[in-house]
Amino acid sequence: MNHFILTAALVAREALRYTPAGVPVIECLLEHSGEVQEAGHARLIKMSLEAMAIGTVQQKLDQMELGRLARFEGFLAHKSLRSQRLVFHITHIEL
Repeated sequence: MNHFILTAALVAREALRYTPAGVPVIECLLEHSGEVQEAGHARLIKMSLEAMAIGTVQQKLDQMELGRLARFEGFLAHKSLRSQRLVFHITHIEL
């Protein structure tokens, strides 16, 4: 199953665009920092992740203030059919 959940801050957001089929899309950058346990040791995590929201979810992302912390749910997939780069596709946002 490809289900990804991340608590992160919205740090950048591109302008709204539309797919060739007319579906609204917003690309953004999320930042996460925290601590996890790995092999019995604490590990500090600080990362940035490219993400995108398509359809109705993009409205919530478009209205979010930059720097706002939220819980994002979705899946990881290639950015497009021609790209091998992974992007977090957001399907749900909980403020």
